Amino acid sequence: MFRHLLRPLSYLSIEHKQKWIVDWVYPLVLAALSTGLLFYLKKFGTVTLYADGALIAKILGFVQGLPGFYIAALAAIATFNKMDIDKTMPKPAPKLDIVVQGQIVPIELTRRRFLCSMFAFLTAESLILIVLAIFGQAIYLPTKAIIPENYHTLVSASYMLIFLFVFWQMLITSFWGLFYLGDRLHQPDQ
Repeated sequence: MFRHLLRPLSYLSIEHKQKWIVDWVYPLVLAALSTGLLFYLKKFGTVTLYADGALIAKILGFVQGLPGFYIAALAAIATFNKMDIDKTMPKPAPKLDIVVQGQIVPIELTRRRFLCSMFAFLTAESLILIVLAIFGQAIYLPTKAIIPENYHTLVSASYMLIFLFVFWQMLITSFWGLFYLGDRLHQPDQ
């Protein structure tokens, strides 16, 4: 049962030589840099993270509308009437393992399958980010009250690193999806 709940995250298991850099390296570098910068600025009292109107609340306000847009993009891609979108992507085509009659079979992706997988992932990731933001704001003060004071920064920085990793991963993948929809989808195979 839980395997089906994780299907929107199957985008992360698509195999392609450059994709792991976009999925993991860029977001991790940006998350580490932005977390470091935030905690550096926090020392001087120039930035707040968890209060109303602070960074998490602003990101939450931005992200709350995204699931609807991602679902609309997913529906548009799934029903887009263009024959080229159903051809296998140019070599080396991204691959995804699927289950066919109980057997795991690797398939080369079409642009439609790739984009549907991407926008299903973006929908799920935006929902995860919303939940992380709500929980982060809700449990910040109670958590701060129960953990030893010398661990406050470590716990907060760990949360922010995870939160910002998911945020940057979603943002980078969104830009990649926009590039694909706006440009690459309409280019001939090379």
